[in-house]
Parts: sequence; C-alpha cells; structure tokens
Amino acid sequence: MLRWFRAAAHLSEQPAARGLALQRYVRAAYTAGDHQTGRTIAETMLRNPGGALTELALQEAACLLVAETAKAMDWPKLSRLATARWWDELPIPALARVCGQALALCQLARWQEARELLFRTEPVWNTSPPARAKPRIFSAAAELVLGRPEPFRRELAMREAPELPPEEVYSLAVGLFDELAHGWDLAAAETLLETLGLSVEVLPPLSRFLWHHLTGRWDQALESARPLLANNEVQAPTADSFPLPARTAAILLARGRTTSALRVLESVWDPQEAPPAYSMNAAEAEVLRTLGDLNGAEKTLRRGLDTAQTHAHVYGTEELWALLAEVTSEVGRTAEAVTCLERLERIAARTGSGRARLRYLLTSARVLRQDAPDTACGHLCEAVELARSRGLPFETATTLVAAATAGAVPAALLHEAYELFGLTGAALWRFHTRTALREAGLTVPGRREATAENDHLLATLIAEQLTNRQIATVLDTKEDAVANRLSRLFARTGRRSRTELAASVLTGTL
Repeated sequence: MLRWFRAAAHLSEQPAARGLALQRYVRAAYTAGDHQTGRTIAETMLRNPGGALTELALQEAACLLVAETAKAMDWPKLSRLATARWWDELPIPALARVCGQALALCQLARWQEARELLFRTEPVWNTSPPARAKPRIFSAAAELVLGRPEPFRRELAMREAPELPPEEVYSLAVGLFDELAHGWDLAAAETLLETLGLSVEVLPPLSRFLWHHLTGRWDQALESARPLLANNEVQAPTADSFPLPARTAAILLARGRTTSALRVLESVWDPQEAPPAYSMNAAEAEVLRTLGDLNGAEKTLRRGLDTAQTHAHVYGTEELWALLAEVTSEVGRTAEAVTCLERLERIAARTGSGRARLRYLLTSARVLRQDAPDTACGHLCEAVELARSRGLPFETATTLVAAATAGAVPAALLHEAYELFGLTGAALWRFHTRTALREAGLTVPGRREATAENDHLLATLIAEQLTNRQIATVLDTKEDAVANRLSRLFARTGRRSRTELAASVLTGTL
C-alpha cells in the first residue's frame, strides 16, 4: 500500500492530484508505523506546500509530523518542533504552525505552555469545525492534566462529528478513547465508541491493548503488546505517553514476573530524556515494593511527584500519592502517610475521577485502620460498591480482597476475588487470596489445581532469578518455608536444579 501511494505521489502531474496523493501517503505511513517515511513526507509537504494543499491539509501534515516524531521518540527533534521559531520558517498558514507547535508541547507534557499558546491564538484556529477540532481537544487535554476535567468531558460528546470527514472523526475518537482508557474509565470509553458507531475491533493495536487490559483479557493484552514492544511502538498521544509498557509491567508483576516487569520499564523509558510518565513511576515503584525495596519505591514515587509539581500536573498523579501513602505507612511514618492521603483526597475531588476516588478509599483504609477503624471500614464498603459499578475485573478483585481481609465485608467474597484473579491469570494475587481464604477458615477451591498453580508460581519466581529471600518477600512468607516448598517442588517434578525449573517455565513444560 505504501509503495502504491509513493508511486501515485511521484507520478501525479497535476498539483491537486499530487497534493491529495501526498496526504494519503503520509496517513498510510502513520497507520503502518513507518515513522521515518511519515516524517519525511509530512515535512516535505510543509516546506514545499505549493498552491494545491489546503489550509486544513497543511494543518494535518503539521500534526502528523509531530505525531510521527513522538512515535519515533525523537525527543530532541520534538523539542525543536515545540518552538515557534521552527514553524515560523515554513511557508504555511498560521493554523498549521499553531497546531503543530501546540501538539509538540502536548507530546512533551508541557501542557501549561500548550494551553497558553492555544488561548492566545484562538482567533487563528477557532474558525470552522474542521479547523478547531484538533486544537480544541489539545486544549481540553491540557486542562485535564492541569486538574480541570470539564472541557475534556464536553469534548466527549463530539457534537461536531457530522461536519468532519470520517477519517478525522476516527482519529479524534481514538485519541479520546485512549485518554479515557488511560484514566481507567472503561464505561466512558465504551460509550464513546457506541455513540460513534465504532467497535473495539477497528481500533489500532495500542487502543485494543488498553481495552484488553481493563476488561481483564490479559492474555490478549500481552499478545497485542509483544509486537508493539518489539518494534518500540510504545509512545501514545495521551496525558501519559507510556501506558502500554506501564500496564504490561503491571500484568507481568501480577503474574509473578517481577524481573521481566522491570526489564520492560527499563527498556523503553529513560526519565532523563523522555517526557514525564507517572504511570511508569508508579509501575516501577509497585515492583520495587513487591520485592521489599521500600526505599527504592519511595525514591521513584517522589521523583515522579517532584516532576509533576514542576509542571503543575494533577491528572495521573493519584497513583503516585496512593502508593507513597502506603509505603510511608508501612515503614511507620504515619504523619507523612496522612499528608499524602490528604493530597490524594483533593485530587479525587478536583478531577472527579472514579479511579482516584477508589484509590483514596482503599489507601485511607490502610493508613487509618489503627487510628480510625470505623472510618476505614466505611471507606472499604464504599470502595466495594464503587469498584463493582466500574466493572473492571482486576480492580474489583483487589478491592474485594482489601475489604474482606479487613473484615469490612463477608470473607466469603474472597471466593469471588479468587475467580476474578483466575480469569486474568494474576497468579501472584491468586496465591495471596488462597492464603487469605485459609486464614478465614474457608475452603480453597480445587486442591490439585491450587497445588499446580503454587508450583508454577514458585518456578516462575525462580525463572525470574529471585533468591529465596526475595521469593519469601514476594510471597509474604518465611525464607525457610520457601526452601521447603522448593524441595517439595523438586521432588514432585523430578527437576534437579533451579536452572532446570526455569527452563521448564520458559518452555511451558511445567
């Protein structure tokens, strides 16, 4: 297809036909993930627009140039595209210059600057539905990140969709869907698709990954993630640019693959060069915390929060505040935990995010369970109701475990959580839930299946190159107990070394 568009662009003799061919060529390159070609064609269109390309075509070319540069994670070039000087050198209309610069600022997470630029230049872009469609969403996304979600929510109605070309509607819908999925708002994301007559199947791979993650279809999510990670197709045009590696790491962690989770995070994101990505900070901190490195987890969280404060970012930081409250509470610094909790409560109120509210309820229950047990219990009951209404399997399961183990809801609900963890393949959480079931005097379903799952989880942790001490920390048990489990595993499987066990996991023979 790309070869066909390239030939059409080269062979077209009429300026109008050549301009149309170039437009289709650059769109096809973006869809195919050929970022170098897309960048080259888009920049060619902008530097030599001729007389055939319309103002809207050049606006699209400017946005595609920025998007392709971000997809290629060429941060130095993206920084140049965020300057007015770079765009002022081009013989293109002000609409294209403003939109290109604004999108570059957004992609670099310089949301305050993007908002100010769009505010100053509104007479340039707010002239017609096609001209204002992109910049209005850029502006709404900036307001969302800065803690003012109302403009973004208004954009979800897409009232001007009938006046836009179908490809423009699709592009805007994908961007809005990804933002909602990044914000854990599955209901709003699916409502958006239904309103526009779209299905998940027609969405690009990243969007499908986010949907599979939220709906608990984790095997499909990982299947979608593998080629994207392999080809370094991980950047997303959302408030947080890296939801794919962050959520891939979260899935791996829930399945006991701690080292693999860290490897995914380290392979795609350099915090010294890339834009802020609070989901990456949170994912890394969660892995470190699971491994017992609370100091490392705290440093990671504070680094993310310092960056957020520097950029005046609010949206997306609730995970960091929740985890920091829990970490400081675990090490006995209750006053600091309460301060974090207060910040988390304000964010939840300011953004109106169901996810932020749920994180506040669960975190407050952990922090306040000693000093205010009644409040903690009430928050857990509310959390269960909220999680059920949101309909995210893993989120619901973790909420049920938190509430049931604290005695806020009947312990029998652990069975429901256990089944939900099974649907997602969250082996580590299934293990902890089995422990909770036994401590509550409840029967663990399927003894033979449970033994097989325990064996596979232990072998997985061995394959992840964890020491017995680290495994004990991950499983919340004693090191002697791990050694005993390992001896029994060797006896049952006939494996003679940790290397053989690891190989069995990697080859799928255990």
